[in-house]
Amino acid sequence: MSRLLFALLLSATPALAEAPRVVTDLPLTQSLVAGVLGDDAGVTALLDRGADPHHAQLRPSQARALSGADLVVWIGPGLSPWLAGPLDSLAGGRVLDLSAVPGLYTQDFAEDEHDDHGHDHDHDHAHDDHDDHGHDHSGMDPHLWLEPGNVAIWQRALGAELAAGDPEHAADYIARAEAAAAGTEALRAEIEAILAPVGDAGLVMFHDAYGYFAHAFGLNVVATISGGDASAPGAARIAALRAELQHDRAVCLFPEANHPDDFARVVAEGTTLRIGAPLDPAGMELAPGPDLYARLLRALAQSIADCVTAG
Repeated sequence: MSRLLFALLLSATPALAEAPRVVTDLPLTQSLVAGVLGDDAGVTALLDRGADPHHAQLRPSQARALSGADLVVWIGPGLSPWLAGPLDSLAGGRVLDLSAVPGLYTQDFAEDEHDDHGHDHDHDHAHDDHDDHGHDHSGMDPHLWLEPGNVAIWQRALGAELAAGDPEHAADYIARAEAAAAGTEALRAEIEAILAPVGDAGLVMFHDAYGYFAHAFGLNVVATISGGDASAPGAARIAALRAELQHDRAVCLFPEANHPDDFARVVAEGTTLRIGAPLDPAGMELAPGPDLYARLLRALAQSIADCVTAG
């Protein structure tokens, strides 16, 4: 074969399209994108396993990843305000803010963790600063993934976003997104079965992250130790909470992964509260992978059920 003919054949052969370079905020988001992209090697999470989604600073390597990404997917400024500035200044590709996807079920943080007790999960009002946290955790609760219906919406939105950026593989993205969303919707029944023994037992959580989970599965969260950004509570907050729980019918108190359990033990001291296993609402201690979201929900549900039924 002549060199000229060989060169012509090579030029006529279509080049293999590169998978889009996708960067996400958390391993949780990475797992959702990987399920739709079909290749978790093409998805980079900015935060490593064990990090705190609410509080972080970008390293130079993470800044380079942002600037080189075709698509950045994040849960939004309500969860990770530290990422908003770098996205504005560094992101060179498209950005998908999952908290702004149309059709989501949203709710505000509990109006008052030690007065209202979180019994009314389906409200739409923010609470005033009433303790000494020194921060604002009013407004929309950003822990949207703890309502499985929201994640199914996200998965379909990811399919549409990837298809728009890579039309050649659009049908594949849409098909995988539909399959992933169907799996998420089916997961609800499994979690309901795990939580069935919990009933209306009173639960005390470390921070105000479980409103969507409580709403989705009928749980009775009577109080939280910390606010929505998981900052350390002050002495006045702890004292007020202990006073309230003397008259409450709370059964279990749950510490949280990535946070010391000192506050939980101080709150529970002298009460009949059982201290459950530490919860991990964002899955930051779980091994990464496409099934991270399902493992996250199962772990939350099982830990809650184990504590409530231990008595």
